[in-house]
Formats: sequence, structure tokens, C-alpha cells
Amino acid sequence: MAFDFDQGSSGSQGPWIGWAARSSPDGSIPAKSFFMRDGDGKSPFAGFTNGVVMDIDTMKTGWCYSSGVAGQAPDWKWNATVSKFNDKPGDDYKRGFQIVCAIGGGETATWEQSGAGAWNAFVNLVPHLHGQTDGKLPLVRMTGVKDEKFARGSTSTPLLEVVKWVDRPDCLKEGAGNIDTDSAPDAPTAPTAPVPSDAEF
Repeated sequence: MAFDFDQGSSGSQGPWIGWAARSSPDGSIPAKSFFMRDGDGKSPFAGFTNGVVMDIDTMKTGWCYSSGVAGQAPDWKWNATVSKFNDKPGDDYKRGFQIVCAIGGGETATWEQSGAGAWNAFVNLVPHLHGQTDGKLPLVRMTGVKDEKFARGSTSTPLLEVVKWVDRPDCLKEGAGNIDTDSAPDAPTAPTAPVPSDAEF
């Protein structure tokens, strides 16, 4: 018997970039560094040293809940637009975002994360993303790290800057696979990968 079946969205496409405010339990991911996560696990990611090209035209913001259980995907409640946040869906949800990045060598990775350090880095970067209207995208790199303390807990926030605006790399064009991004000036080198959880608000 034939029937229609929708298995639902599989979520964002990996690999995934993450910010580690603290080192991973096994020490493979240093504190205050970026990492890459894929089907093979996590590894350090140095792409932000030279810079990654961020697809700000498709970035999302929303609320994220993570159980912390290995192998269990987080639950994201995305906002309809980045200009307005939906109401918080539950006490355990935290603000987060998703940005697809060109990381060099024709490859892309998705920075999808919640947590204080990553969220603060994103919020601090947003004012520098205004005013560009000719279809170019920002080449973003890390210039340092800021330690921050809250009423409860602390974290480390990567300091990001827009180096320059570049033409959209082929790998970020609609329908593109892993295509050469040499057309993007100063395209970053391919990563190695990381991702422990960040301190939360």
C-alpha cells in the first residue's frame, strides 16, 4: 500500500562549528577556542584565525534546549525573523543562533550554538553587519578573548571583527555543493574541529 510520508527536517547540515569557553573533559579541545564537530567527533578549528565568510543573509536566531545527553540533538525553536525574538518556550531554553560559514577549500560548516560566550560574540558582531547592500558577505576573524562574569557563573567570549566584505563564495550559493572558494579574498584555511558546551546565562 502506498502512502505519503514526511519524515521531518533533519536540522542543519554539518559539520558544525562551536566555541569552547572551557576545555573538553578529555583535553582534546582547549579552553577559549573554536572546534569542529562532525560524525567522527570533535577537533580544534583554527579557521577564525584567518577568518570565515559568514552567510548573514540566511542566519537565524532562536531558543535552544539541550539535554546534554551525547547523541541527542538539541531542540531549536527558530524565530520567524532575526528582527524579533519569540517568547521563551521554557525555563531551560537559551538564546542561540545559526550561521552557515565558508571555511576555505570550498567547504562550509554551520556555527549553531547557544550559551553565553557564543551568544555574546554574536550580539557584539551584529552592529558591524549593518549597511552592506551590494550582496557581499563579511569575512570575520577572532582578535582576542574577553573573560566575563555574571551574577551566577562566568564565561569567555571570542572577540570577532569584520576584516572586509567579499563576494559570495561559490560554496555559499544556492544549490552549491563543495565548490572551490578561491574567488573569495583571503578565504580561510580548512579546519580541524571542536565543541564543548559554553557557560550559560
